[in-house]
Amino acid sequence: MPTVVITARQIRAARGLIGWTQSDLAEAAGVSRSTIAAIEKETGKANPTQDIIERIRKVLEDSEVEFLAQEGVRVRHPMIYEDDQPDANRRLLEDIYKVSYQFKRDMGVSDILIYGLREEDAEKSVGDYLTEHLERLKVAGLREKILCGPDTRTFVAPRSSYRRLLELDSTVSPIHVYGDKIAIVHWRPKEFVISIESRPFAQAVRAMFYELWNTHAGIEGDKS
Repeated sequence: MPTVVITARQIRAARGLIGWTQSDLAEAAGVSRSTIAAIEKETGKANPTQDIIERIRKVLEDSEVEFLAQEGVRVRHPMIYEDDQPDANRRLLEDIYKVSYQFKRDMGVSDILIYGLREEDAEKSVGDYLTEHLERLKVAGLREKILCGPDTRTFVAPRSSYRRLLELDSTVSPIHVYGDKIAIVHWRPKEFVISIESRPFAQAVRAMFYELWNTHAGIEGDKS
């Protein structure tokens, strides 16, 4: 699909959709407010460089704005994917690695967050492939942070990767947060993965995860 050349009207409309002032956009894009004002006036006097336009595009797209043909603008809707075919969890691990690696390069974030994981289920699902997955995460400089249940006894990742929740309903499906994605794995009655791609959703769940992570103890000294 060819890149849509954004116009002054689209920039104004995009700001309106996300509630940004000209100053907000200028700060995010690293340009002056007068530059944004001149571009939006469409007088031709601004004559912005392609670099400036692309910086404006990027910060708006990073804020969930989608530019369409014929000067269209809309808020990007979350993308939802379902996978109930055999080896769904293996494909999820592939996606976690690829997305997290790119996210680290783009955003400098290396954490992969997992809530409510039971390693027994993961091992049963993918077997030795789980060890391969953990090794490539290590090589790529990616780190899992796992909130596990109080009765967890199986630890596959380094023990520093785990912290215990005080309680965890055994029926809760594990939740993975990586990049701009959230994935929920249902193990029973069959393996089934639901993924949601949305930066605001992922940021919100990431913040909630860290609230729990920072208030629960690690298991480094746990001999169980």
